[in-house]
Amino acid sequence: MNIASHLDKFERLCHLRDRLHPLEDFELWYWTTLTAGTNAYNACLHDAGLTRDDRVFSTIPGVHVAPQPDGTYRRILCGLGDVSHVGWPPVPRPVPADIETLESALETVEHHRDPCLRGYHIPNQHIVDECEHAFSQIRAMLAARTRG
Repeated sequence: MNIASHLDKFERLCHLRDRLHPLEDFELWYWTTLTAGTNAYNACLHDAGLTRDDRVFSTIPGVHVAPQPDGTYRRILCGLGDVSHVGWPPVPRPVPADIETLESALETVEHHRDPCLRGYHIPNQHIVDECEHAFSQIRAMLAARTRG
């Protein structure tokens, strides 16, 4: 996806996230937080020129789905585009300091994915607070890089 698409998706996910209760709707709240954060990360990586800002959808590293003139989509091979998680696929180094900080914040959110969503850890207010703090950092860095 391109920067504009990531920013639009980020805003729509934030709007949805704001309507969810962090503990009562934890799974949905968490997924909107993580997905919004990943879209912010991709927008910043594209803005920094570290990844491709194409109108393609990344499926697995190096394989993308691209729109065709007739409105269909087809798989294509191309370089690094959107990333799914911090480190997957790896982003060329060095990255700007603000993006390193965003990566750290996103990793804080990602840290709670498996324990909380696989059922072996019960989400609690401390986890919500950690994710909220990390997400506020992500939001601030996205704003500074793309709107500031």
